[in-house]
Amino acid sequence: MATVSESIAPKPDRNSLGKAAFIIGLIGLIMSFIPFIGFVSWLLAPLAIVFGLIALRRPSRSLAIVGIIMGVIALFVCVQWVRGTQKVAQAMSSDTFNNDGKPVDNASAPIVNASVRGLWKELEDNKIAAGKKYGGHRLAFTDERIHDFGGTASEPTMDFVGKEDEFMIYTVTASFDAADGQKISALKKGQKVSFVCEQIGETLTEGYSLSNCRLG
Repeated sequence: MATVSESIAPKPDRNSLGKAAFIIGLIGLIMSFIPFIGFVSWLLAPLAIVFGLIALRRPSRSLAIVGIIMGVIALFVCVQWVRGTQKVAQAMSSDTFNNDGKPVDNASAPIVNASVRGLWKELEDNKIAAGKKYGGHRLAFTDERIHDFGGTASEPTMDFVGKEDEFMIYTVTASFDAADGQKISALKKGQKVSFVCEQIGETLTEGYSLSNCRLG
């Protein structure tokens, strides 16, 4: 005859698929945050979701539900990794307005007026629209205030403020030819200059840089 303690004892959780969904989802979620090996989550996350959905048809569904949730989160993290990697690759390999990566010679392209801050804002607001406006042109900047100097005598650069907020100042670097080196060396921080640039490219900080520039 069964005792009282035996009759009220909790039944063991026999939903093995729910347990499997939980374990696989947990591993997939943890690994999704780890660079390089996180690709494994592309296999584990869907598996956790499938196991969890099947396990929902059985008793003791709590682990299955948690497994499904972790699988979905792991997939979301994986997608964000892919998007981030694509952005970095595009920024490192292609021009902002030339996404096919083919070299473009703008030495004889028509000139369009621009400003360092204005272009930054337009790129942030709508990169495609900015590309249609400035792509295939030389960009003429007028009376831009010098923030800093850099580069070398043969490849001088000047930095200009493209954006600033309460905590950070974001600068745009313009690269010049050695022919302008002597003129640039005579300039001072805070001074205003005008120049024309042939190329514009993205940077890893979501900003942009200018190259093939000449003083106006």
